[in-house]
Amino acid sequence: ARAMDPLTERLPDSPPLEVEPPRPAGFWRRALALLLDYVFLMLVIGLAHAASSIIWGEAGRSSRVLGAATTAFRWMLPPLYAVLFHWLWGQTMGKMVVGARVVSADGGALSLSRAAGRALAWLLAALPLGAGFLVAGLRRDRRGLHDLLARTRVERA
Repeated sequence: ARAMDPLTERLPDSPPLEVEPPRPAGFWRRALALLLDYVFLMLVIGLAHAASSIIWGEAGRSSRVLGAATTAFRWMLPPLYAVLFHWLWGQTMGKMVVGARVVSADGGALSLSRAAGRALAWLLAALPLGAGFLVAGLRRDRRGLHDLLARTRVERA
């Protein structure tokens, strides 16, 4: 009997593995995730406001510095939340609940700059009465204007 060399041994032809492409997260799934994120952020902002009232009391209500800090917190928390959660985990709390995640167009994780760019593009999509979001409902791949601009996609997790 002749010994076979494992490096030159020919394997029988086998069909290529079929990899199912990721399914895009649908328009309504994404809308529900956005609503859940809004509720979560309002709870956090409300708790922060209540805590500041307890800590500083009447003096805090009349303080211009505290008022400016509160306003800055209300405006900065939502974009920071979106950027950090998409960068670190690929999904916000709302997307975690509905089973969706954001990935780059090639399927990889988002970089910090891509997550920030997507947040800026999200503002552009929201400006014309949310028309940029409606694009996701019309396209087969369910990508909104902000996804197209940032070269991202939202898929089922």
